[in-house]
Amino acid sequence: MSIFNLFKQRKKDKTEFKFNDAENKAVFTCNHVTDEKSPILYASHDSDGDWQFLCGQNNHAEETAKIISLKNAVELDNTLNELFEMPIGVGAERDGIGKKWKPFRI
Repeated sequence: MSIFNLFKQRKKDKTEFKFNDAENKAVFTCNHVTDEKSPILYASHDSDGDWQFLCGQNNHAEETAKIISLKNAVELDNTLNELFEMPIGVGAERDGIGKKWKPFRI
């Protein structure tokens, strides 16, 4: 393992995780987020308890969908921990990382 990958793994191991859901809970995201090209600007806690963490763009197609673990989503953006108490049936949007989440009913 290269020194860079070792550092990256140690950083992931130390990521705070506040959610009550299991770390390995499957969540939906898009390739814009997983490819680390776009920040997560849209989140929803769907009526069935599923989480979605998307880039906020409107051009999502089925082939851009990705399934990752909740822990991996938090590792990609630890500010998601701000949403750990978001109830089912609520979503939130923001204008950028570090900006205030604006909740809405789904």
